[in-house]
Amino acid sequence: MSSAAFEKLERVFPRLYVALPEVGEPDVVLSAEDSPVERPFLADLVVFYGFDAESHYVIVARRDLARLGISQEELHDRALQNLRALKLQVQAHQGDRIMMLTAGGDHEAVLLLLPEVWESVSSMVSGRIVAAVPARDVLYVAGDADPDNLTALRQWTSRALEKVDKPLSRAFLLWTGEQWQEYRGYAE
Repeated sequence: MSSAAFEKLERVFPRLYVALPEVGEPDVVLSAEDSPVERPFLADLVVFYGFDAESHYVIVARRDLARLGISQEELHDRALQNLRALKLQVQAHQGDRIMMLTAGGDHEAVLLLLPEVWESVSSMVSGRIVAAVPARDVLYVAGDADPDNLTALRQWTSRALEKVDKPLSRAFLLWTGEQWQEYRGYAE
């Protein structure tokens, strides 16, 4: 597939990445134009945008905004619109204490960006929703009404981080009913 074929707005989707701490001198320094378009999300997570090239994603660079004739905010809105248009089959897999959401293996982490998902999940947990995304294809959820749920969530998250090829975050996120915030409660 040629780059012109996939570098179109209808092929742009949000992608979650971990924001790495700045330590030492970087090996490569990108120009402002070549830098990825990014949007801070929460905790150590950041939203990048990628053109879906079927076998991989090509990250949207700042230079692409001018070529596409779109602002960063419009890009975000369009990426979410494209994500919703996929009509993902989100499934909840209930365990003893936690639940895992799946959406085809490539969009689990970005489900955090869709409030409508969390409206339906809220009735499936006891207490408030606490989520973890140790990888792009792993999304765990627990209710905070029982501290043992959060202990299990921490254990599953830690185990996943040890096994996945491309780890994301060990942060816990709390759904307030309107937005996510970093969870600061019990989570041993």
